[in-house]
Amino acid sequence: MMLAEVPVIGALGAPPGAAGAVGLAALVRETVAAGVARRVLVFRPARLSPPHRRPAQLALLREGWEGLRRTSRTRVFDLPRGGLAAVEGLPGHHLAQAHQTIAGMLDPQEAAAALDLLRLPEEAAAVLAAVEEALGLDAAMRAAPAPAAGRAPDGAAIGQAERALLSADVSAFLRRRKVCRLGPGGGAPEPIREDRRVALDDVCAALLPGCAMARAPWVGGRLRRSVDARLLAGLTHAEELRGIGPLSLTLGVDSVTAPEFLRLDAMWPAALRGALTVAIAAEDIAADPAGFAFAREVLLLRGHRPMLDATTPGALLALPPARAGLPRVRLRWSESLPALGTPGAEALRAALPAEAESVVLAGVDRPAAIAWGWEMGITLFQGRLIESRRPAG
Repeated sequence: MMLAEVPVIGALGAPPGAAGAVGLAALVRETVAAGVARRVLVFRPARLSPPHRRPAQLALLREGWEGLRRTSRTRVFDLPRGGLAAVEGLPGHHLAQAHQTIAGMLDPQEAAAALDLLRLPEEAAAVLAAVEEALGLDAAMRAAPAPAAGRAPDGAAIGQAERALLSADVSAFLRRRKVCRLGPGGGAPEPIREDRRVALDDVCAALLPGCAMARAPWVGGRLRRSVDARLLAGLTHAEELRGIGPLSLTLGVDSVTAPEFLRLDAMWPAALRGALTVAIAAEDIAADPAGFAFAREVLLLRGHRPMLDATTPGALLALPPARAGLPRVRLRWSESLPALGTPGAEALRAALPAEAESVVLAGVDRPAAIAWGWEMGITLFQGRLIESRRPAG
């Protein structure tokens, strides 16, 4: 199965045109891997105004497309929601002619909304975004409810939450993700290590219901220390360590020198010395640079691998890994990442470690994220899409 098949077939139940969407996503992947230059014409009738979506008008617009099906130089894909895409090698004369013909039947504003003539591999992310739109994935993401506002937690509630964490089983809040190698050459994701973290927002929601942590961000720091302690204590059980492999943890600065981590370090299998990666948030480093410097040296001295955890491009640019003495980076995918080819993307590329496998792109739940990562030279990924793409076991 190709990378796009999971959201298409699994989540959406194979809507009409799903096969075309899968085929187009696969061709994008092959093009990026081979570095072959192609042009892509995408027609999205769902973006047209109601008068242009009448059957008679759509039939005329589709006639302008039919010539592409009759030439061996183009490959046409029927997409969900009536969308169409065609791919042609350079110089792409047939696509240019079809674009001109269809655009001539529409006013300029409608043509700009419904037609895109794109380049591969440079605009691979834009092509995959068009596939997601055809599948309705972008609408589903926009429809996600915004978090409800709440009150600031009071002192009594915070104290009660901290006491509860002293003996709480945090396994329900434990999130496991495989960090996988996934190169443009194809193949299934290859697991490199497991990432474990406790979802602090979920813990806060359970222990402080109705409270908005954004109104008291310092509370998160207090609870974070308790959560880290519970996570580390769970790892030091003999049965847990027997089956452990290369591991990545996300910890606060204080937790790296806490008794719970030092106990884990003492019990860590000798054969896996050098296989424990500890990610520290850029915000934590900025808040306590001296404490971070000490924690980093402790990790290096004990043979562990410190990593910068940057949730935004701004955090990475404000704290370049080279300046922080961190040869590894985890960057979270989001729509706020700069578009490929822009000055922002080049600045981000310059700030990333040069070694490809020193960078992990996390939060990968869309094909566009992988395409962006490949173009930036990233080959290690983690996220829901990667998990569902991995072979069982």
